[in-house]
Amino acid sequence: MENKVVVHMKSGTIYKGVTHDFDPARESFHLLPGEGGGVPVRLRIDDMKALFYVRDYVGNRHFVSRQDFQGVAGGGRQVVLTFRDGEEMWGLVENPEDEGAGFFLTPADKRDNNVRVFVVRSSLKDVRMVS
Repeated sequence: MENKVVVHMKSGTIYKGVTHDFDPARESFHLLPGEGGGVPVRLRIDDMKALFYVRDYVGNRHFVSRQDFQGVAGGGRQVVLTFRDGEEMWGLVENPEDEGAGFFLTPADKRDNNVRVFVVRSSLKDVRMVS
């Protein structure tokens, strides 16, 4: 299945494209640039901050995600994540204690351009459980 993603690397580099082979259990995956095509890039999960499954590549830079859990429905634990670069994300995580390179987060704000986020554990400064 083709997934439209934006990948933020720990180095600060950002890649936009589609992937057919992302698997959190593997060391790497391929990203085909989404705007204008091009040659697939091989990305290592350990080098990533997070992989964002997005509705579109443009998003809305003026959008500020709601930072509360009021009216949030769905399974999972409510968490507030703080990345090493200072970014904060609010969302639902099914199994934040599981082992592995990372875990999936569903943003608390349904209006967010991010549908789902794979967060790399080593890019986090803090994980605060709210519920």
